[in-house]
Order: sequence, then C-alpha cells, then structure tokens
Amino acid sequence: MHLFFREDCPLKIGATVALAAEDLKHAGRVLRLKPGEEVMIADGRGLAFQGRVAKAEPQEILVELETALPSTESPLNLVFCPSLLKGEKMDLVIRQATELGVTRIAPLITARSIPQPGKGSDDKRLKRWRTIVRSSAAQCRRAFLPAVDPVRTLPELLKEAGHSTIIVPWEEDRATPLATLKPQEPYPEGTALFLLIGPEGGFASQEIEELKQNGAVPVNLGPRILRSDTAAAAAITLVQAAWGDLARKEG
Repeated sequence: MHLFFREDCPLKIGATVALAAEDLKHAGRVLRLKPGEEVMIADGRGLAFQGRVAKAEPQEILVELETALPSTESPLNLVFCPSLLKGEKMDLVIRQATELGVTRIAPLITARSIPQPGKGSDDKRLKRWRTIVRSSAAQCRRAFLPAVDPVRTLPELLKEAGHSTIIVPWEEDRATPLATLKPQEPYPEGTALFLLIGPEGGFASQEIEELKQNGAVPVNLGPRILRSDTAAAAAITLVQAAWGDLARKEG
C-alpha cells in the first residue's frame, strides 16, 4: 500500500483528500492508481489514515479516508547530527536515518568535513535533503517527516543541546561500546538524545575535547573502523534498540 503526504490538510475519517500536486505524476503515471485502490495518507506529524481512491484523473486524484492507522514512531526523541559528507554518501545517510526513525536531522560542518558549505549551494542542498526525507518516509510508511535543519557548526549545536545526552562514536575510544551503554532505561520521555557522526577523517582531537567538556559521551562501535555512512546506520540502530522501538515487541 502506497503512502502519500498532505502536510497542509486536516485529516480525519470520512474526509476526502486530494493528493498533492507533486505526487500526481507518480501516482497517476507510474503507480497507475485507479478508483477503489487502497492508499495511505499522512500529515507529516505522525497521523496517518488508510483510504480508497475515489477519483483518479490526470489533474486530480481524490482519496476518501476510512481508518486511522497506528503510529510507527519511536518513543525516542533522537536528533541525528551527521558531519557533511560528499554528495551521494550524505544522501544515503539521510535516507537511512529517516527509515530508522530519527526525529530530526541537524547536519554539521566540522574541521574535516568534505565538502565545506558554499553560499550558492546551501539552499539547493537543503531542499534535496528534505525531498529525500519525504520520499524515504513514504517508502517505509512513516507518517512523521523528520525536520532537516540548515548546516550548523559544532559550537552552535552544543549551545542548543545544553544538558541533553550527547553520544559521539569515535574511533579512538576503546572503553565504552555503544552496544552496552544504557545510562537510563527507559530514556526520559520528551528529552532529546543527540547522536553525532564524524566525517570520513573523523573528528579532530580538539573537537572531541570540546565535546567532552560539554558532557558528550565518546563511544565505540566495535573493533573495526567503519566508514561514516556505515557508522551512522550502525549507531542509530544501536540507539533505537536500546531506547527506541527496534527491540520493542509488536502488539
């Protein structure tokens, strides 16, 4: 069953909702939706309904909402902070983070980030990342759209994080495997957990010291050195298994 977003439209059982203009081509020409077919409509904030196509024309597809769907959101407020990576790697990290249930994505510019931000490309890049989030959430049937922040510096992020828990996988750490870190279980409801991932060259030593001074917990992801995109997926998975919903029984 395919999922579509209508972020600007109130959803409720019995309502008739038109698919957004940007979804018409895919829904009509690629999926070839026809009257009577079941689809899902979500508001991007966690609310989703199952419905049936009532009208399917090139310029308009209408869906009648029939049933409210259970939430697929993790109870963990996970703010994922990846350092900038080259093109497709950053796209992959954002796609996987969305599928794995992060709440927000806050990209970082760090000492060894590649590429560095450029004035002419920042808006275009941010728009692409938000498009990736939307398509990834639809693919994994997630009714919530994680926000994607503009790129920020490490000091800016630390100022926002305040006294929140900050976890930093770091290749030089040997004492604290992330898989065994459970400072409080369950994680306090409504409290954000910040998960930082370094660039391909890793965090600089002065950045790690700055993080430690702000209460961050350096951890390791095992005996092997992982690429940043692999480390991101592994770290999010371990955090969601510890405090989120990856270890939660269905039903």
